[in-house]
Amino acid sequence: MTVRVSPPRVFPRATRAAKPPTDAGGSADAYRQTGFVLGAEVDLVLRGLNLEGAVAEASSGAKYRHQVTAAALGLWSRSWLARLQALHAIEWGNYVAGVSLIRTATDYAASQLYVLGQAAAEWNEWLDQGGIALAPEQHATEFRLHAFRAAEVLAGHEILGPVYRAAMDLSMPHFGSTLLVAGNDSTPERVLMTFGDRDFHLGLSEIVLGWLLLLSVAELEAARAHPEAFGVPDSAELEEFLAAARLAAANPEWCRVETVEIAFEKRYLVQNWRRQPGAAQKRILM
Repeated sequence: MTVRVSPPRVFPRATRAAKPPTDAGGSADAYRQTGFVLGAEVDLVLRGLNLEGAVAEASSGAKYRHQVTAAALGLWSRSWLARLQALHAIEWGNYVAGVSLIRTATDYAASQLYVLGQAAAEWNEWLDQGGIALAPEQHATEFRLHAFRAAEVLAGHEILGPVYRAAMDLSMPHFGSTLLVAGNDSTPERVLMTFGDRDFHLGLSEIVLGWLLLLSVAELEAARAHPEAFGVPDSAELEEFLAAARLAAANPEWCRVETVEIAFEKRYLVQNWRRQPGAAQKRILM
């Protein structure tokens, strides 16, 4: 059975989070500080998300009404929305949610790239095997789950792989990553844990914003590489953003998570770690 593709409904606009209420713990201060200290970088993230939205909108015409675009667009949408919420989480000081959303968004992006690289072969096979069907006994429409991930893309992609591995480890309930996001003022002499901390943290903000910029780069480069699936409206604006995003994400003064090898074991070294601008930069080995 041939499954036709209807015009997609596209909601392409990305904006900053709303200002939180004054009684929202530390989040009101985080919102103010993020805009004041990192406003240009937040704007750059939004610029990338809106460029992605423009590509999605340009890909809604009849020329792109086929299964490759439909399958890839659904995964792209999930990544885009997760990344927009990661940005909003950072603006409200919820760094735990921001890191977890980055991991999820990267997973969606890798699956999207796999679908594009395989011309949606697995998607079409799923459709042919009744992926969308009627379930008369349950009086329901059936969407078969079909477990699907793109581990090979995550293993080999220059952006998605490193971002996913770091975000995954920082979002898992490991003791070290828990201390990093919920007790980072601890020392070898004492554990200082927090609960619900949403105060501004420059290092965590820079880590997540850097990942957001790189993920937009990966998404837009994928769109450009697959003109059969997506329309890229303005290549000059795209090239300008890609250069600016890579430059900002590579800022040597920004906090970042690097992979190092110590005694034949791969570890993470967090560089330029500090809560406030002007504070002494530290390193944390995980």
